Amino acid sequence: MTSQAQIPVDSVGQYWPTPWSSEDGGSQRWCCAAGQAGPAIQAGERLEVAAVKDAFATDMVIRRNAGELYALRHEMSWTGGPQSAPVRGWVEKLDPLTLEVTASSPKLPGGPYWPGGIAVHANGDIYMVFGGWAHRLTAGLEVLASHKLPVARPHNSFVILDGGELVTKDCDAPFGLVPSTVSILDPETLLPAAEPVTLPEPSIGRLCSDGENVVVIGTTRVFRLHLDRDEGRIVIEDDWQPSYGPAPGRSYGWDPVITPEHVLWMDNGQNDTDSTMLDCGTAPDPVRLWWARRDDASKVDSVEISGLPFGTESNPPAWDPAGGVVVAYDAGNAVLRAWRLVGDKMEDLWRRDGFAHAGHLILYPDTRELVVQDWKQPAFLRRPLLRRLMRPALQILGQFALVRRSGLALGNDQLVIVDLDTGADKARVDVPSPCQGYLFPAPGFGRDIYYQSMTTVVRVAVV
Repeated sequence: MTSQAQIPVDSVGQYWPTPWSSEDGGSQRWCCAAGQAGPAIQAGERLEVAAVKDAFATDMVIRRNAGELYALRHEMSWTGGPQSAPVRGWVEKLDPLTLEVTASSPKLPGGPYWPGGIAVHANGDIYMVFGGWAHRLTAGLEVLASHKLPVARPHNSFVILDGGELVTKDCDAPFGLVPSTVSILDPETLLPAAEPVTLPEPSIGRLCSDGENVVVIGTTRVFRLHLDRDEGRIVIEDDWQPSYGPAPGRSYGWDPVITPEHVLWMDNGQNDTDSTMLDCGTAPDPVRLWWARRDDASKVDSVEISGLPFGTESNPPAWDPAGGVVVAYDAGNAVLRAWRLVGDKMEDLWRRDGFAHAGHLILYPDTRELVVQDWKQPAFLRRPLLRRLMRPALQILGQFALVRRSGLALGNDQLVIVDLDTGADKARVDVPSPCQGYLFPAPGFGRDIYYQSMTTVVRVAVV
């Protein structure tokens, strides 16, 4: 184990000063639960499903103070596709042990759907960006302010700067054809703190930030921008735009991660997913892990994650600030892999084939543990023709709890804790989710973990 005092904490930006008050544990997106003890599973211990909440549709869970657990929810409309019909979103406060709803915000205007985000600001309030709207809520989920964003496309969450401002952008997902617009909002009023700026190209993945600078993954380049508060404008840096494309067989990258010296991200993000990301890649090349130096845009490198065709993913890699370990995956081909970043080179650490992980990761640097998921489903159900035939019915019928429960016969997820340095299993448990988890879980308040998928929230505990 590593001493907590020796581990850097992702504490940039004006977030509520408790672990996991935002997605991925902070705006640098380390996916790292530094600042709290890991599960530290011992011989003879196991994982157990302690509580289950059927929660269609859920985007993420985050924490505030001890015992304060919040979930972002939304309505679902599949008329014409995920971005065609406007839907509303809301926030629920959940009992940390039973997952029962103890408070709820009103259903708030959103717009065309794509997973949004919530976070707890340093002022104690909860901010929500969903669809084309931003909302400010009290800890008791009363609405304080709302603001309609300038672009009528879904905005995929936000980051908070050291000055307290919120930075968000729209995404033309899943196709990535229309350039994205970046907005910066005043945290008190949610009104613009500067005029929005349109990026040179589309961006699908979420933002990350070191507190002052914001990193955006475009479809061919990476951009860094900042708020010039003296002039009240957003500046896109001209001298730092690392290139990672285009290439005929690859598609765009997703969420970036900031380390002390590098920015990390994965490509081949375009896919045709449904209840699982297995076998859903649309670009024929293998998915790659990329890294670029923060002080030199010309120093860009990459490595194939699985080496298999039609690789894909839709999230960030994870970064271990204590040991320099980077974890990435190919969700389309069920490969989970880790390296150690030494200087500017990735050194192989371990690889797990047949490991169907697709969601955001949780890394415990003190106990050297990694929380992942492993989807289990008969291969014949993933045949392209059968999937195309089943998808419309499942998208509509999946909104009914009875159908979701019946869907467990067609596949279910597992929550797994592996050794961060070797990749070996420490414990795993079936979770009753008929959909693979590919969004935002959270560490628990003790020796437990909150699993989250589009259909289900589960509390898994060490026993």
